[in-house]
Amino acid sequence: MKLVPSLALVLLAACATTGPRPGEQARTRPDLVPVSRAMLAIEAAERKGDIAAQRARWTQASQAAPRDPVPRFLAIYAQPEGDERWAQFKALASEFPDSALGHLGMARTYVAWNTLDQADRALVQALEIEPDEWLAVLVRARVSERRGRTEAAAADYRTVLTADPENPDAHLGLARVARAAGDVARAEAEATLALRAYPDLFGAYALLGELAASRDDVVTAADYWTGAVEAAPRDRTARVTLARLLEKKGDVAGAEAQWKAAVDLKEDADALAALAQTARAAKDAATEQRALERLSAVDPSSAEWRRIAEIRLAAQDLDGAEKALRRALARDPRDAQASLGLGRVHAARGDTQQAIEAFRAAGGIARADLDALERRLNVEKVGRPDVTQLQKAIQALVDRTYRSRLAEAPSLSGTLRLRVTADVAGAATLVEVLEDSVHDADVRACAYWNLRDAVYPQNKPGRYSFTFAFRR
Repeated sequence: MKLVPSLALVLLAACATTGPRPGEQARTRPDLVPVSRAMLAIEAAERKGDIAAQRARWTQASQAAPRDPVPRFLAIYAQPEGDERWAQFKALASEFPDSALGHLGMARTYVAWNTLDQADRALVQALEIEPDEWLAVLVRARVSERRGRTEAAAADYRTVLTADPENPDAHLGLARVARAAGDVARAEAEATLALRAYPDLFGAYALLGELAASRDDVVTAADYWTGAVEAAPRDRTARVTLARLLEKKGDVAGAEAQWKAAVDLKEDADALAALAQTARAAKDAATEQRALERLSAVDPSSAEWRRIAEIRLAAQDLDGAEKALRRALARDPRDAQASLGLGRVHAARGDTQQAIEAFRAAGGIARADLDALERRLNVEKVGRPDVTQLQKAIQALVDRTYRSRLAEAPSLSGTLRLRVTADVAGAATLVEVLEDSVHDADVRACAYWNLRDAVYPQNKPGRYSFTFAFRR
């Protein structure tokens, strides 16, 4: 139900427009039914984020009838919850001492603040002024609910329904009480009546959705939570609940949309991870990647950088994939899968020297990739009694790679000079490229890794220079 533009006029007509003055009769009591519905419309507008129109409407109505507490009460009710609104309700009670509305407003504020003893006192004052003020009885029922006094709450809700048989809040209150008592059928019936009386009632959708989910009726639960989200689009909990139900229902696209909305309202690791997972199921790589990247910022320990790399590789973004894999390795240098992925990125780019390094770091899972690449580049473990013979053996391997490269680059030529630092055991500890006028990655990788793996004369630590000249 939506508040029609004429409701302000209806309320003004239903209430006296002047306060009691000496010699005048007491104020005519307002019709509380339209007041109740106006309050519901304000609450619905607040949930939907379009409260400005309600505030303007009731501010104008209160200015048009300054001696009527009803539009003034509703204008205050449309203001943001907080100390300032409470102060305005208190001022209303002082300015209109024969109206219960100021005390009613303070009581509702106290309930929102969960200061129930203060709510009790405000309600007593409201009912002393207007004993038939059933809006105060409605608030009193809510206070009893909070305290677990369900019988007293139910009695007050029924009193409200005597005065206003379609009151949505009272029906919803009885639904909550019935649910607490285990009477699911009655809870559903009362919540349905509440929804029928006011189709924008978030609480009724939520309760019916919870009841449907409790009996594993995912389809019905999802329908009710869809209504709840429409009634309160900024309610993040409702969107998360609906997203999970849609996942169970198999509606991947719908679930993804809800996770997106939930993340827009507030980012946290759980929601971002769920969005990434749902986007993956929906084959929405762009959304999955954004979610994973944001996840890394919110909770680095949960980031799936390897998955980001896969997404970027699928998009042919080799630079992006490399950056993602290096992030994974920065977190865990022993991440074999990340090293394997990095090796494949280097291989795809033609950076064969770095590819072998990454494949070796990956260990057993990269054995096939490493063996294939080393065979292609003629990388072998060479050992000779002296450095001269070692040079010749490695020269033969490098020449073989060079000749295979001539098929693709017939003009390939130049000089490659490297320096090796070997330890006392004859193992290379450092290989440096001092000159490379060949500018071919495969030739350089062949020379580098053969020199890196070679066995040098033992007990003769030092530096050795190797030069490989290539002419067409």
